[in-house]
Amino acid sequence: MVRYAYINNLILKFYSSLSEIKFPLDLFKIIELIPNCRYITYQHFAELNNCSVEEVIQICESKSGSTHYDIATNRYLILCNASFLDNNNCGRQRWTLGHEIGHIVCNHHVISAYNKITSNGFSEITNPEYETEADYFAATLLAPLPLFKILNIKSPSDIKSVFGLSYEASKYRYRRYLRWQRSHYKQSWENDLIRIFKQNGSPPCTIS
Repeated sequence: MVRYAYINNLILKFYSSLSEIKFPLDLFKIIELIPNCRYITYQHFAELNNCSVEEVIQICESKSGSTHYDIATNRYLILCNASFLDNNNCGRQRWTLGHEIGHIVCNHHVISAYNKITSNGFSEITNPEYETEADYFAATLLAPLPLFKILNIKSPSDIKSVFGLSYEASKYRYRRYLRWQRSHYKQSWENDLIRIFKQNGSPPCTIS
């Protein structure tokens, strides 16, 4: 069972902890709020270990991103591919990073007892709910639906510009927003999120 309410409250806690809320959201500030987590690119990891990026992809079992969990020290290392090849644009890289953060804060590594969950479907073999939760976390963290009206979101292009998602992800998120508008009943966490954004939010830095 996907823990939507649990994830919504996680999102609210992160937004509450930010001194300033500015879109596109700076995910490195989110990582700073997770004391036992580090981030490194595939390219830097390859340099440090004197290997090729292709070898890092093989190690991580993913072309885009992976999270490694050290059970002994309870520490996480997120690795993401910073290359723009194969349509791995800024929006896709942001989604990958948000997805991997989602795995961490949802405790998927601890719950499953696996030491690695990758974004290429490896974890989907063991528990598809983990992937659904990580995707929901990434989508809600990066582009929270309760803020769309305040930010005057009226199209996928607006989502891409304001939140920094890829155009494909922006189209999906906009379709989700239209469904959400038709069938949605406001929840308490949304009121809190709107209040926090009104207090600490800044005009978005649009991405062309």
